[in-house]
Amino acid sequence: MIKKEKNRKFNLKIKSKDIDPGALFITKRLKDSGYEALVVGGCIRNLIMGEEAHDWDITTNAAPDEISRAFKEFKVIPVGKKFGTLTVVIDQVNYEVSTFKRNKSAPTPNLFEDLRHRDFTIDAFVWREGEGVIDYFNGLEDIKQKTIKGVEDPVERIKEDPLRMLRAIRLACELDFKIDKATLQAIEENSPLIKKVSLERIRDEFTKILLSNYLRRGFKLLYCLGLLRFIMPELQKYTGIARENFRGGEDLLEHTFDMAASLPPDLSLRLSILLFNLKSRSCQDKKEEITVKILRRLKFKNAVIRKVTMLTQENWRAINFSNKKDIRQLASRVGMENLEYAWELKKALIKESRSPEKSKSSEIDRAENNIRETLQERPPVSHKDLAVKGKDLIELGYKEGKEVGQVLKELLNLVLEKPELNQKEKLLKII
Repeated sequence: MIKKEKNRKFNLKIKSKDIDPGALFITKRLKDSGYEALVVGGCIRNLIMGEEAHDWDITTNAAPDEISRAFKEFKVIPVGKKFGTLTVVIDQVNYEVSTFKRNKSAPTPNLFEDLRHRDFTIDAFVWREGEGVIDYFNGLEDIKQKTIKGVEDPVERIKEDPLRMLRAIRLACELDFKIDKATLQAIEENSPLIKKVSLERIRDEFTKILLSNYLRRGFKLLYCLGLLRFIMPELQKYTGIARENFRGGEDLLEHTFDMAASLPPDLSLRLSILLFNLKSRSCQDKKEEITVKILRRLKFKNAVIRKVTMLTQENWRAINFSNKKDIRQLASRVGMENLEYAWELKKALIKESRSPEKSKSSEIDRAENNIRETLQERPPVSHKDLAVKGKDLIELGYKEGKEVGQVLKELLNLVLEKPELNQKEKLLKII
């Protein structure tokens, strides 16, 4: 999210025209069915701040089964039903509809009791048609102060849902807000509770922090508040490791955060730089196996795991992108489609080095020109790109299998060195 200028005005006079039509339809349908229903949470916060609202949530005194009956002709997804939340699908858009939250001691659920159990004051806004924004917990003032604060008692809010510890950090990164002292202390003291949260939910918040504009701040908070040791403990081993090319006072952990922040907000790239410096515990544990183990533990998709594993196997410090032959050989290993990903990782290493700025700029310009030309030239980088195929070798008397494979490998090495040799007549003559 782009950082806004200070002293901006906030909009509390939100009208029906500002609310998503699907959300309005749901609140009206529930009210027509005899229930109370209001739009709630981050979507209202975003409208107040003048930002675009994406996810629309509705809170109601209707029970889950009553919500289902009110929308029986629509698709209703029961995931979260045991927590009082259903997803109602209107025109292929998902809307979360939740029964009022309440304390067990409260006799009946009501709006105020629901908002008392929301995570943060800046998410405890509701909007009611005809009345506008309702702010029971001074959320507007916290928006003005750019502060994330737990509603009433942050310790109790965390115990209700420990994922809120990660959400606080994620919101700080997305909104460029600070977390107030009481909430910070509550997170630090209760960080072990994150182990109660499903890995899928942890992964989703972790990913949003990783892709935010304030990644460095987010990961420092994860580390300092004791959450990183439960999510990706392997990174903890980076602390205290210093190298000559690091900036003054930095260790490997801070250096890694700096490099990740310098990369485009791409999941595979930023995960790759986090895991690039992993060390094996023993000779039996290969770096590839450790990378796969970490990503599987956090429930990342197989496509992400494959790409990150491939990218982290390369020694980016040793690759010379100023040499086209080296670029072709790299493309042969990672695929031409991953060449620019590979370059982004190398560029992050260059930017975070202590070389003179003029030298770094010159190296980057030269490399990017070479990569651009290589992509335009589309040189042969794999067996399928060779002008000579396996059947051509078999016709010449080579044995199908290992012998043919070895010859093709040698031919590929030749054309990686000199792409102009990739003509059938020339290669057959060499054979």
